[in-house]
Amino acid sequence: MEINKRLNYILVCLYFVSCVLHSQVNRNVIDTMADNFQKLTDNQSLDNIYLQTSKDIYETEDDLWSKAYILDAEHLIPSQKSKTLYVQLINKETQQAVWEEKYEIENGFVDGHIYIQNSLKTGQYVLVAYSEHSYFENQKALYALKKVHIVKNIKEYIKATSIKNDTISQFSLFPEGGYLVSGLENKLAFKAINNEGLPVEFSGTLYENSLPIFNIKSAHAGMGSLNFTPKKANTYYIKLSESDKKYQLPKIKTTGKTLGLTESTRDFLTFKISQSKNQKPETIYLRLQIRGVIYSIASAKLNEEIIVKMPLEDVPQGIAEATLFNSDLKPIAERLVYVKQDQKLNIKTILDKSEYETREKVTLKIITTNENGEPVMAHLGLSVYDKVYQNKFEPKNILTHYQLSTQLYGNIYNPIYYFNEDNKNRYEALNLLLLTQGWRRYVWNEDNLKENKKLRKKILSDTIIGKVRLAKIKKQPEIQGQQLVAYFAPESPKEQDTFETDSMGVFTINYKHLKATEKGYFYLKPLTPKKPKYVIDITDTSFNIIDKNNEAVTTNYPFPKLIEEKFEYVRPPLIVSDDVNKLDEVVVSAKKKQVFRDKFLSSLANSLPSPDYVCGYGLLNCVNCISNNQRFKIRKPIDGETYIAEDRRSKIIYRKNNNLNYTEEEVLEKFNLKIIKGYYGKREFYQPIYNNETINDPFPDYRNTVFWKPDIITNAKGVARIEFYCSDINTIFTGTIEGIGGTGLLGAEGFNFKVYKREIK
Repeated sequence: MEINKRLNYILVCLYFVSCVLHSQVNRNVIDTMADNFQKLTDNQSLDNIYLQTSKDIYETEDDLWSKAYILDAEHLIPSQKSKTLYVQLINKETQQAVWEEKYEIENGFVDGHIYIQNSLKTGQYVLVAYSEHSYFENQKALYALKKVHIVKNIKEYIKATSIKNDTISQFSLFPEGGYLVSGLENKLAFKAINNEGLPVEFSGTLYENSLPIFNIKSAHAGMGSLNFTPKKANTYYIKLSESDKKYQLPKIKTTGKTLGLTESTRDFLTFKISQSKNQKPETIYLRLQIRGVIYSIASAKLNEEIIVKMPLEDVPQGIAEATLFNSDLKPIAERLVYVKQDQKLNIKTILDKSEYETREKVTLKIITTNENGEPVMAHLGLSVYDKVYQNKFEPKNILTHYQLSTQLYGNIYNPIYYFNEDNKNRYEALNLLLLTQGWRRYVWNEDNLKENKKLRKKILSDTIIGKVRLAKIKKQPEIQGQQLVAYFAPESPKEQDTFETDSMGVFTINYKHLKATEKGYFYLKPLTPKKPKYVIDITDTSFNIIDKNNEAVTTNYPFPKLIEEKFEYVRPPLIVSDDVNKLDEVVVSAKKKQVFRDKFLSSLANSLPSPDYVCGYGLLNCVNCISNNQRFKIRKPIDGETYIAEDRRSKIIYRKNNNLNYTEEEVLEKFNLKIIKGYYGKREFYQPIYNNETINDPFPDYRNTVFWKPDIITNAKGVARIEFYCSDINTIFTGTIEGIGGTGLLGAEGFNFKVYKREIK
């Protein structure tokens, strides 16, 4: 992390003479504060991952297309730190991964694909992504999540409905800055939730010495606030209209300092800092930081009250933390505030028509600009699909993910609300959210940074470590000197190489080898003498490490506006008829056919002799003969001959089929090989082109996702043009587009159009 090179030094002076005397001293103190914070954030530069999918609901035997954004967590620009993205599809009910693969990260992005197998059960699944710099041991929560629903048929999906629960299970109070101080005006925020963590609207009264002094009510999502001046000698509580329970206010300090936000504009944040009367004047410092980067530090001599304006000229959009320090540089009050709420990537979509016929061409123009209407080059992902596959209550997009969900610990209710320009109270609502979340929930809070620096430990890697060792350690010494390891990919003849180990037999496989064998496998073989035998150990257990670590990790996903009702899909019982005949004599072709992962492994299996044998008593593969050292009586079975099964109750006609007798592991062991899978290669999204001839093709086109493109790049004028064709489905289609601008601006947009059935001419 680097300190902002244009760090603002603000000296708020009450008297000119004192300002001159303290200017240089304060500047040195400010430099020390900035240096200490930088040391705290050094080596904590992380990846922050967002997952965009082609739709929200999938049927089995469907394709799930995805785009991963891997951004630098501090500056929200494409990250270059990690090379490998680990992706899992997890069944939410069983918490088991049903699919997992590795992808290459290219310039901060990954184009992903999953085929939804018919064997998957109906239910909710979670797509999760990890990288070397985003996932650690002792991590508190997972953020790189995308919930999807999988059904056998779209008719099974039950739409979300509102489940009303107005019972307040928790009512919390949050003094602005952290404390209530006697005799000083304080802002007190409050929040009510039910037992599911969802907001509950309420009204009530603040009492002072059992006398009502203020009526209160929630302003948004169970949150509200009021300003009042508490007195230490008095007793305060809040009583809600919904119950008779009394909620005591937090402890009131006899003396102290308060920090309050009085105004937030595009250019400045204005704070009022107050301290109790009769306290000595003191030099105080106010620090403003966003995502671990300090942008301003103000210094002032505080008597009773002072106003501090913090400039926002070079400050990016997001949650800012203002921390008040006393003269001993001890933090005494903190406040979270959202700055530049409307500074985002504006995405405008222009369709050539609002209605189309089936198989008709759609032309779409995309325009990306900043908040001033100036063109911005952007990297976008676009999906167009049947609206029935959309979960309209999905609570997150790329903007809410990076600016809210990953910046605060805990689940946020309906975060999209705060960035919807149709909501006129979104500024006040977002301010309430930050007042009630509490600064200790801020991921970049100094205490959290200290804890993370102490506990954070990497558990994933972009490289795979291998080691050549003795197969059996007897009297032979450990390997001494460098050894060679052959690397080859049978399906890619050009991919042949050798690794040189270090003196301990250790070697490294990097991401380039995984990329070179995309969609396939490569093999490793020690180039050592036959005797004594050496083998290769591979420490590529990334997904095993992830599964183990996830047992103690919570998921951080925003609450939707409405709760979805649970649903179940019950498969009919499998019934076997009672009149099935049981045979005394069975024809066996050795074993069930072994399906190998590639042709090379299958060819090796074919070259091996059959392991089947007949003992001296005519029993096929008799275990007792081997255990009793009766090897001299063993002979090979003859194709077509009849032998007695080991259970001595049935006869078997033997059919020789060598390659069916070995498992993959056995073949690899016999040839002393290790197999490693490369990256999951890119898949191409199918897009038909209809012309005067093909438009009448009788073969049906049932595509419910008619367009997916994860790598749209607008030009210098902020413009991109897209063309695609409708399918035979006549319904309402929806388009979702998300992305990032070259300057780190984030944005999301949607559009709809209708498709009518084409009249055959």
